[in-house]
Amino acid sequence: MMPKRFRCFKSAADGTIFVKFALLMPVLLGISLSAVDYAWTLTHKSVLQEAADISALAGAKELSLSDSKKENVAAVVEAMVNRYIDVNKASLASKNTAVPIVKASVTDSPLQVEVTITQKVDAIVGGALGLEFPDLKIRSVARVVGQPNICVLALEESANGAISLEQDARVTGRNCAVYSNSIHSRGMISKNSASLTASFICTRGGKDGGPGNFNPMPLVDCPSFEDPLSGRDEPVVTGGCVETDLVVNGGSRTLNPGTYCGGIHLTNNAAVEFRPGIYVFKNGPLLVDSGAAIEGSGVGLYFDSDVKSVLNVANDSSLSLEAPSTGAMAGMLVFVSRQQAKDTVHKLFSNNAPVLLGTIYIPTGELRVDASAPIAHDSAYTAIVASSMRLYGGPHLILNTDYGKTDVPVPKGIRGAGQPVSLVE
Repeated sequence: MMPKRFRCFKSAADGTIFVKFALLMPVLLGISLSAVDYAWTLTHKSVLQEAADISALAGAKELSLSDSKKENVAAVVEAMVNRYIDVNKASLASKNTAVPIVKASVTDSPLQVEVTITQKVDAIVGGALGLEFPDLKIRSVARVVGQPNICVLALEESANGAISLEQDARVTGRNCAVYSNSIHSRGMISKNSASLTASFICTRGGKDGGPGNFNPMPLVDCPSFEDPLSGRDEPVVTGGCVETDLVVNGGSRTLNPGTYCGGIHLTNNAAVEFRPGIYVFKNGPLLVDSGAAIEGSGVGLYFDSDVKSVLNVANDSSLSLEAPSTGAMAGMLVFVSRQQAKDTVHKLFSNNAPVLLGTIYIPTGELRVDASAPIAHDSAYTAIVASSMRLYGGPHLILNTDYGKTDVPVPKGIRGAGQPVSLVE
């Protein structure tokens, strides 16, 4: 009887599939677990690649904004990688404990930063089966390209809105860059219908505004940009007062350079020509009332340390000025003393200021612009370096960089500073 039962069991095929499944189970399980691990690895690799790309760009930006201080690049890159990984840790292989090895190198020709990230990735699910993956090796290269120029540099390091545009205000920087040194979370503001356009926009802190307010969107957490004019000597004030508390009340008049104690006040539709030279405003402002007009070529306006020595140009006035091409204020249209009190306000509200050729330098104060018409649009170039700059209303400040169209020199540090960067690998 036993042989018969054995023969029945031997000839039965019903359980064959289970035997085969049992034999294939480890293989199928290994494939499934490997697929899970592979998906995790791809996500992990993607996050590391993004970290490498962002840190390479940050390192190259450090290189371009800090006068090629190569020793700073590695620290910037490593900090950026660690920050990015920490922010995106939910997307990483959760059981992976290996610390990524980050390396940054700089080459001079071309000027670029190479970032490599190497990390061992453990098999999360399939590790129990002995599955392993090769170490991840990530590479990214960012190159410093081009040579844009400074349109606007805000020096104040803690201001809320060191550069601020409100309502319908516009700033258009042509072939130049806009920088804010403020570490405030709203260090750069463009809101309402305002718009800020430049070749490159960068803020050390944060920004307030969306794609419709910035073009391109600002790069945040930028390195600090040193004052390019900090080594520029202030004009030496010599001699006595050419005039004291001068008021030009209507009519036409020509003024000569020199020291104007108590400042100059133009009113009642006065039309004044400034002859070439340096105009020193000592203990008083340049006050231009509505209806008054100033024009001049080869003119430098220097405001001393007194808080009353400010630029104050009213709405319906006219302004057309070109900086000197030689001398102590070559290339400098406005130079405010570095000893002037912090947060002193200089106002440019003219609705008719087509020519402001040169550099406006207000290292401790605020430049406030409010108008309903374009400003500086006919200037070959205009650059602004100020503690802060705020635009209200509907002005359109146009900052050109047509340096070859004028004999007025560009001060050192304004032209070709702060090159943009681009990923090349």
